Amino acid sequence: MEKVRLNKKRCQSGMDGMELVLKLENMENLYLPKEELKNTAGNTIVSMECVGGVVKAYVNAVHGVRSDNVQPYGCWGILNEVRLGIVEFRVTEFMREYLQKHLKDQYSDEMIQAMAVKSFEVNVTIPCVGGATPSDVIALIDLALDKTTVFRKRKTQGKYEKVNTGCLFSKSKEYRVKVYDKSEEQRQKGNLLVEENLLRVEIVFIDRALRRMFGDKRNVLDMLSFQSIETMCREYKRVLEKDLINGSIKPCLNYCVEQLVESLKAETRNEISATVTRYKELIPDMEVLRVALKQWYRIRGEEDKSKQAINYYRQKGIGLPEGVLKTIRAFHDAAG
Repeated sequence: MEKVRLNKKRCQSGMDGMELVLKLENMENLYLPKEELKNTAGNTIVSMECVGGVVKAYVNAVHGVRSDNVQPYGCWGILNEVRLGIVEFRVTEFMREYLQKHLKDQYSDEMIQAMAVKSFEVNVTIPCVGGATPSDVIALIDLALDKTTVFRKRKTQGKYEKVNTGCLFSKSKEYRVKVYDKSEEQRQKGNLLVEENLLRVEIVFIDRALRRMFGDKRNVLDMLSFQSIETMCREYKRVLEKDLINGSIKPCLNYCVEQLVESLKAETRNEISATVTRYKELIPDMEVLRVALKQWYRIRGEEDKSKQAINYYRQKGIGLPEGVLKTIRAFHDAAG
């Protein structure tokens, strides 16, 4: 597996939830009710059920140490390692009690060891910067990635205008990417004190990616460890940097600049306003327009007036986003 350097001092990534499964031999007709262990705020630490002889569990270590999961669980520092050990004990005890209660003499401690992680969530959650909103950043992610699913809702103070609240993207058998407005999600859950403009970039590792990182050592005890979380954070950084930013976002931005320059060259009058009107969806950040204008002025052999043009459209208030690229850089830095 590719080695990724991780700057732990600036790393803000961490785990959130994980799913585990265990197939019970010769128990295809067994169905057991869902039971949960919750924290004092009513958020789930661990839940279990059995459907058709398959035991399914969900574990959220963050809820074991905090009332909500606004921020992920990063295992940097002795105190966090101690807390993780406590969460591990509570989770495995709940699992053991659940299985013992329902399976009785068919239960064995090996079942806990045999429960394999099916998915593991890692994320960075930080505020958007430079005037950007989660909707603005989600728009760029949607533009850069292929075959996305975008979630939208009407603006609070608008009748029909909508904003982006989330975007989903999957790489088969490797991971799922979910980018969403964490502030909005928390407000929907009743957390009205949540910080404004929080954006979460979450990567859920599955199948092939989990086997590549951990082989067969993927039970709950293996995964609720400092070493496993650090491994996941390194892989999160690799995917964010290599696949999303360098592999998708940067080529998309280059394409946007090229298209804007070609339009500016093709127009014979009111070049800038005509280009902005026609290709507004290819201006995910005012910086993209500025770069295109600089190139255009250079091609024309004219004085660079891109700064004046940007100030004009900023004052005009036509809805061109700013701070989106700064926010992407902030996520890059926060990944360590």
